[in-house]
Amino acid sequence: MAKKNRPGPTADRFIDETLALISERGGSEGVNLREVSRRVGCAHTNAYNYFESFEDLLWTAFRRELRAYGDFLGRDLDDSLPPREYLRRVVSNLATYPEEQPGRYRFIASDPIDLERIPADVLATVARMKRWALDVFRACLPTLGSGADGDASCNIVLAYIDGETLNLINGRMVPGEDVRGRIVENALRLFALLDRSGSGHVVAPPVTSPAYPRLELDGSRQER
Repeated sequence: MAKKNRPGPTADRFIDETLALISERGGSEGVNLREVSRRVGCAHTNAYNYFESFEDLLWTAFRRELRAYGDFLGRDLDDSLPPREYLRRVVSNLATYPEEQPGRYRFIASDPIDLERIPADVLATVARMKRWALDVFRACLPTLGSGADGDASCNIVLAYIDGETLNLINGRMVPGEDVRGRIVENALRLFALLDRSGSGHVVAPPVTSPAYPRLELDGSRQER
């Protein structure tokens, strides 16, 4: 983690410029400390006043980007929304962020990383975000089933969304196609096919507004 005894705007600038380069390059591959330092306007050795290593800087930037992604997932959500609309907005947010921030999404979702070196807090945050998505799906669609069966159904839809968004950020789409709209509609169709009621349609729970889960990051409740 970033050295806690060296707070200040320069540390933030290193993080800002790292994420800016990642956004411009379409991912973190090829981004290096000398290039980041050049954009900050200092020698690369200055970074060690704030970070243990370039890897430490990358993980710090990763944490910040995870939070930005988590904040985006909660965009335009309102407890008064009926379940189907709430679900549609969550799926739309899952598809929209990669479309709007392909480089940054690639950084947190598909860039090569050493799995044995992932910080424990990053793993915990990723797990918390996935659990939130599953819990939202289950709250909106209780007929998907309970326990492991319900989670399995939700994971199928998440896997579909993941695959489509990776195609999107890699430019594998028909020019002019409304990819986001297709992802949302197909995800809702998948939910209908997985629905345990056998109706073939996404069935809303009997209440208008169930207790929708909140996404909590770093131990604090996410603000909407």
